[in-house]
Amino acid sequence: MTKYFLINLFFKPPKYFSIILLIVLCLFHLRYGVIPAWSNLNSDFPNYYTSSKLLLEGKDLSKIYDDKWFQQRINEYGIDEIGKFSPFPPPTVFVIIPEALLNPLTAKRIYLLINIFVLIITALLFKKISNFSFIISLNFILLSGAALINNLLLGQFYLILLLLITLGYYYVKSEKEMMSGTFLGIGAAIKYFPLIFIPTLLMKKKNKTAVVLLLTIFSINLIALFFFGMNVYFEFINKVFISHLNGELSNQSKYAVQFQSWNSFLNNLFIYNSIENPTPLVSSPLLFTVAKIFIYLFFITITTCTMIKIRNDKDFISKGISLSCIIVFVLSPASASYHLLLLSLPVLLLIDNSFNEMKQNYSLIFLTLYVVTGFIPFVMNKINIDSSGLFFFYYRLWLMVLFFFTTVWYLLPKGGKQNEVKAAV
Repeated sequence: MTKYFLINLFFKPPKYFSIILLIVLCLFHLRYGVIPAWSNLNSDFPNYYTSSKLLLEGKDLSKIYDDKWFQQRINEYGIDEIGKFSPFPPPTVFVIIPEALLNPLTAKRIYLLINIFVLIITALLFKKISNFSFIISLNFILLSGAALINNLLLGQFYLILLLLITLGYYYVKSEKEMMSGTFLGIGAAIKYFPLIFIPTLLMKKKNKTAVVLLLTIFSINLIALFFFGMNVYFEFINKVFISHLNGELSNQSKYAVQFQSWNSFLNNLFIYNSIENPTPLVSSPLLFTVAKIFIYLFFITITTCTMIKIRNDKDFISKGISLSCIIVFVLSPASASYHLLLLSLPVLLLIDNSFNEMKQNYSLIFLTLYVVTGFIPFVMNKINIDSSGLFFFYYRLWLMVLFFFTTVWYLLPKGGKQNEVKAAV
C-alpha cells in the first residue's frame, strides 16, 4: 500500500486490473448508451439529420431558424420528436450529410457506429499525447460517464469534437501548425469550443495555427453561405448567437437548472417570474447584472493572471490549453452533460503533467473530480430536492468551479526551482 494507492491503481495498475475495469465500463456504456441509442431517435440527432436532409434534397433553408417550420420538417421525415435548429451555427447542416441519405433510424445507427470508431481513435491519440497505455486512455474516456452515455444516446457531436480538438493539440505539439489549425477550425465552425485554443497559441507564437484555424472557419462558413444566403446569417447572429451568449435559448427557460450555468443560477436568485420563479431570493435585476459582471471579471482575471505567470513553463501549451478549456465550463452560458466529454482532454493533460512532476496529490484530485463529475448525475437523478435546495441543483457548476481553482493552484508557481525555460528573445 502506498500513499497514492488509488492514483497508482488506475495509472500504474496491477496485472489485469485495467482490462477488468475496461470490461465493466464497456458493459455499463453498452447498457445505458449503445443499446438504447440503437433503437431510439432522441434529442439532437433529429436536428442534425433534418438539416442535412434538407440540404441534400435542395430544399429552401431560409426558414431554418423558424422553430415551428423546422419542427414540421422533422415530422415530415417520419421522426416523432421535438426539435429545432437553434442554437446551431449554419455549418451544422454538414454534420451528417452521408448518413442523411438513409432513413432516420438507419442513419442514427451508422452515426452510432462512427462514434464508437471515433472513441477508439481518440483513445489512441490520448496514448500518443500522454504517458499512459491505450487501455488506460480508453478507460479514462469511458470514465466520463454520463457525458459519453448522453452523447451516444442523443446522437450528439461532442465525441467527434473531442477527436478534432485532440488532433489539433497533437499536431500543434508535433509542430504541424497547418494540420492543427485545420482540425481546430473544422470543430470551431460547428461548435465554438476550439476557439479557446487561440490565447495559448498566440502566447506561444503559434500564429500560423491560429490563422489557419480562423481561415478554416471562414472557408466553411463561406460554403454554408452559398446554401443559406446572407439573411439567414443575419438572423443567426441577431436572434440566435447573441441570445445564446446570454443563456437564452428558444423554447427553453432561462431558469432551467439543466443549463448548470451562472446565468441560470443568478436568474433563479434575482429575477422574478410569476410562473417560473415566483420566489427568488431577492427580486432585483440590478443585482443580477452586477453579480454576473463581477463573476465573469473575477474568473477571467484569475485565468489571465495565471496564464501570464506560467507563460514560460516548458509545458505551457498543455497547461494553458487545460486552464482555457476549464474556464469555458465555468462560464458557459448554457451547458449540458454531454459537453463535459470535452473535459477529458484538459484533465488528461493535467494528470499527465502532475504525474510527471511527481505531484500525485494533484493527479488524485483531478481524477476524483473527473470521475465524480461523470457519475454524479446518476446519483442526483435518484435524489429528491425541493425548491429550497437550489444550491444543490447546480452541482455540475460547483464541480467546475472546484476544478478551476484546483487547476489554478496546481499551475501557479510555489517558489523554489520553477519548471521554466528562458523566454525566447
